[in-house]
Order: sequence, then C-alpha cells, then structure tokens
Amino acid sequence: MQGSAAARAALLRTSILCLRSRDCSPFPFQGFVPTSKHLLRTSSPGFGAQLAEFFPYSTAVPAPAGKPIQAQLRVLKKDEHGLRDKLIPASSWRVLTRLHDAGHKSYLVGGSVRDLLVKQTPKDFDILTTAEPKQVKAAFSGRCIIVGRRFPVCHVTSLNTVVEVSSFSTNLEKGKKIDLDLVIGTEGWDENDFSRWENSLRRDFTINGIMYDPFRCIIYDYVGGLRDLRKCKIRTVNPALESFEEDSARILRAVRIAARLEFSFASSTANAVRQLKSTILTLNKTRLQLEVNTMMAYGASERSVRLLWRYGILEYLLPLQAQYFSNVNFKRQARGADVLLKLLAGLDKVTAPDRPCHGGLWVALLAFHLALVEKPWSPVVVSTVALAMSLATGLEKALNHLQKSCEDVDKSGKYLWRDQLRSDVKEINEATTLDECRSFVDLCLNNVARLHSSAVTCKVMEELNISSPPSDWGVVSKPYFYKANHLFNRALISDSGDLPPMVQDTYKGVHSFGGSLTRGGIEDLGNVFSHVVLSTLFVKTQKSNRLYRFG
Repeated sequence: MQGSAAARAALLRTSILCLRSRDCSPFPFQGFVPTSKHLLRTSSPGFGAQLAEFFPYSTAVPAPAGKPIQAQLRVLKKDEHGLRDKLIPASSWRVLTRLHDAGHKSYLVGGSVRDLLVKQTPKDFDILTTAEPKQVKAAFSGRCIIVGRRFPVCHVTSLNTVVEVSSFSTNLEKGKKIDLDLVIGTEGWDENDFSRWENSLRRDFTINGIMYDPFRCIIYDYVGGLRDLRKCKIRTVNPALESFEEDSARILRAVRIAARLEFSFASSTANAVRQLKSTILTLNKTRLQLEVNTMMAYGASERSVRLLWRYGILEYLLPLQAQYFSNVNFKRQARGADVLLKLLAGLDKVTAPDRPCHGGLWVALLAFHLALVEKPWSPVVVSTVALAMSLATGLEKALNHLQKSCEDVDKSGKYLWRDQLRSDVKEINEATTLDECRSFVDLCLNNVARLHSSAVTCKVMEELNISSPPSDWGVVSKPYFYKANHLFNRALISDSGDLPPMVQDTYKGVHSFGGSLTRGGIEDLGNVFSHVVLSTLFVKTQKSNRLYRFG
C-alpha cells in the first residue's frame, strides 16, 4: 500500500513538472500512461533539487487580523506547465474568446486547472473575468442568465454546454476587505496581480486557487496550490476552522476532492473536519443532496464513503450504512475490503467526472447491499434478481436464462459467474427460488423507501448519537427514490411485459425513457446495475474461483 502511494505521488510530481521526453508525456490525453519504470526516473537524487527550483514555497498563509500577511506568487510559463489549447473544450474556448475580444481578461480557475495538472478529466471548466455580470450577459445575448444573489454568476450556454462565468468585481464586493497595508512580499505587483491574489484568497482550497491565462499560457499561483498538488494535500486557503464555519459545505467538498484525487488532508484541515462535522446539519437540503450525489455518481463513491466513515461524517449522510459498518465492526482507519465498498468500487469503474450516473443507480446499490446482508441468500437468488433488472423480462424468464447460461462452459473467463453457479443451479427448486427472489426484491424496495425516509434517517442518526437532526433531513431526493424503485420493479415485470398491478399505481407519471446513464435511461441503469453486481460478487482468486456467501 505504501509503495502504491509513493508511486502515485511520483506520478503527480511528474505531471506537474511535465518533464519532456518520449517516455513520459504530461497528460494521458496524449496517449501514454507511465509505468513503474518511468516513475523511477522521478525518484533520482537530483529530483528534489529540481522540485525546489520550481516550488520554493514558504509555509506562510493569511495571518490573523492585525498581523502581516505574507503574499506569495509563483508563475509557470508554457514550457513549465504543459497545458495546451486542445485540452480546453470548444464550448469554453468560445466563451473565453468572446470575452477576450471584448477587451476583458479571462482565466480558467478552480477544479479544471487542478485536474489538468494532475492528469484528470475535469468535470467542468469555470471562467473568471474582469467583465461585470451585466457585461457578460450583454456579450452573450439570449444565451446567458445571471443566477445567485449573494455571489451572482453567469451561466452561458455554449455548444449545448453551460459554462459558469464569475466576475472579479462580485468577489471583491461580497468578500472580506483585506488591509493591503498589512501585506508584504508584493514588490513589483500590478493591479492585475492584486486582483488575482484577492480572488485566490477567497477560494476554498489552495489547489482550487490556481489560475490559468489561456491567451498568455501562464499559470498563476498565489496561495500555494502547486505546492499542495505536489504533496497530494487538501488544505484550506484560510485557516480551516474559519473556512468551514463560513461554509460547512466545504467539508463535503474536501472529502469529494480528496476521494477523487486520492489526496490526504493537511493536519489543520483534518482537525477542523472532525471538529465541525456537525455543522453539516445546517446545510440546505437541496445543496446537501447535490453535494452527496457529486460524491457518489462521479467515479469516487468507494473512496468517498471510506473517508466519510473515517472522519465520522457518514453518520450524518448515510446513517444506515454507518450503522452497518458499526455492526460489522469495520474500523475507521481500515484499508481492507468490504462488500459495500466493493460494490461501490464496481460502480466507480463505469463512472467518471465526465461520465456520471443518475443518482438512482447508487441509491439502488445501497438498498441492494442492505438486503444482501440482512439474511443468508442463495447466490442463485441474487444472480436472478440482478439479471431480471437488466433483462426486464420477469424473474421466471431471468431464472431460465440463468439456468441455460450455466449449461455453457465459458472458456474465455468473461462470464465467470456461470461456472461458479453451475452446481447451485442444478440443485434448486424453481418455485421456491422464485418466491425467494420476490422476497429479495421486496426487501430492496423497502430499503429504497428507508433510505428516502426522513423519519427513518433521523431515527437511525439518533441511535448513532447524532442529536437533533432536522426533521426533513435526507440525502436521497425524490427523483433518485423513484428511479431506484423503477429499477427494482423491472425485476417484477410479468411475462406480458407489464408491471404487476400492485406497483402500477406507483409509476403514474414516472416514465421509462432511453438515453444515457447520466440522464437515467432505465435500460442503461439496469444493464450497469447487473454488471456491477455480477462482476463484484463473483470474483477469481489465485487459488480458485470464489463466490461471496451472504448473510
């Protein structure tokens, strides 16, 4: 595990420096993924000195009121950072170019710059400009709306993509005023430097404070973001306690970013997370659900849940899963595997920041897991239900399909679960098995309702010693609840292809539609659910093929 962490850190260092060679291209988009032999190059004795040349940071951060503030600026030019125009999507380029042609300075900021520097695919590209919001709206007549009262931002539609554009002036007007007489280390700065610096100080984390000028191909770092990228650290720009008290959603954002990049918290950030985790209860329900879905649906659900459990936050968000970990005595610092974490890891293999899933899918997986561990189930029952959710032909036909599939010997190993189930399938009583399948689906549906229910959520939180949660608390929204229900009811479709009468009323106005995994196409969700379950629960070990036994 330590070797893996060391290799990952070395890879990030390599990506940030963008060493030019045939062996190590700076970005995976260029068609090369470094192997261990390439990573060894970065561990040479002279590599530390090379890093120091690029990153000679002090550890100074904004000081308490009345004390001097040490400003720091690091600039990386085109041949030092390796970012290229082709890495920026056309939708963002159109917005940047229009603002630039209108005489406004514009920068890429936040997660997009961070992700590109560490070879990740950005979820979106945010733009910061010297233009006022009204000027942005005028530049994109009919394609721009201004949202937000406290911090208004512009949503510009470009090539069917919404690009978020914020203004320097908005941040300066709404943020805390900084006494420039207390700032040291700003010799040679111009007005643009001060504007960029003040904006950076209002960012949540140092690695989100890096700015990129795509027209001059220059990276600006005023808060030590490049240093923390090199160290694989999540650190708040301002003192952590102050930052999280200002916006408790930053606690969830810290977990999400750490999970996605496989970073760790700086000690001050970790301490503040533990100290202020209860302030999450003050969040608006809509924002809470949005933050949790971003954790779970964008390719880092397993690491997110692991971190939430480690820092005692899971009890506030997914108390049923926290209760499960507690019941099985899963340690807070545990690095080992668990069936729940393995299912989520399977989901993460098919999702990504630019390819998220509908929230109903991760809700269905959580409900499925709760049913899985409630009592011992036959592997044939679990497999039949998973297949029925994909095939949508009913449990009986799914079981018949399973029996016929297991008669075929799979020499390729692609359908490993067939070989493992062959002996189990031969011994079943079909009528009894179908009854058990229906019971399993009913239990899954009940668990979906429990995950959505604020009453159940609050009751379990109180059992876990979380006092006074809001009465409407819950992270599973109605659309996710309905979609997860629809997924499980696909297994109950009758031979005629219709939903059984007992569930038809539930689905008045809820339509199945084709489409992408992100939009919630029910066939896509069913296929992915089946794939994740079967590929997770049927695994090959070094000694033999092994099937998880449940309960």
